[in-house]
Amino acid sequence: MNLPDRGAVKNDFAATPAASLAAATPELLTTDSVIDPLLDALDEDQLGTLATRIRTRRIAKVQARLLAALREDSTELHRNGLTDCPEPVTRIRFTTHNNDPVCWDDNALVWHQTGATTRVDYAGTDVERALRDYSSFTDPVEGTRLVVDLSTGQFDVRGPWEPG
Repeated sequence: MNLPDRGAVKNDFAATPAASLAAATPELLTTDSVIDPLLDALDEDQLGTLATRIRTRRIAKVQARLLAALREDSTELHRNGLTDCPEPVTRIRFTTHNNDPVCWDDNALVWHQTGATTRVDYAGTDVERALRDYSSFTDPVEGTRLVVDLSTGQFDVRGPWEPG
């Protein structure tokens, strides 16, 4: 069987409307004259599907930003010896805020490779800002815990009745 040469396959993505839309400036994408007709053409189910897809992508981006901020901050904590333990941080646990039980608190408990723990205050950091954004998607309730594994990137929300 003769297969076409991969070099002969032309990528026409650059010529598609999606490519020109992706390359458009944010100002163009927020222009009502561009967006409104597109949205008006959708029925209620299509709008719901679009909203779900947008929310899914936003959550993923906020989660990636939070994970990057946590990894960067944890590296800095370890490098500068700012924790109670000399081993690197491997896991972080946030609980709901005492005064606002629908937000993750910026005070966290971090675990090191040996299992030792250290309390860390992320107030005023990129972690706090990303955590606030992440709270708006996860809708934590009082007593809930968010555990982030820095090595796998896994986010695990645990209820007040669950261990850990």
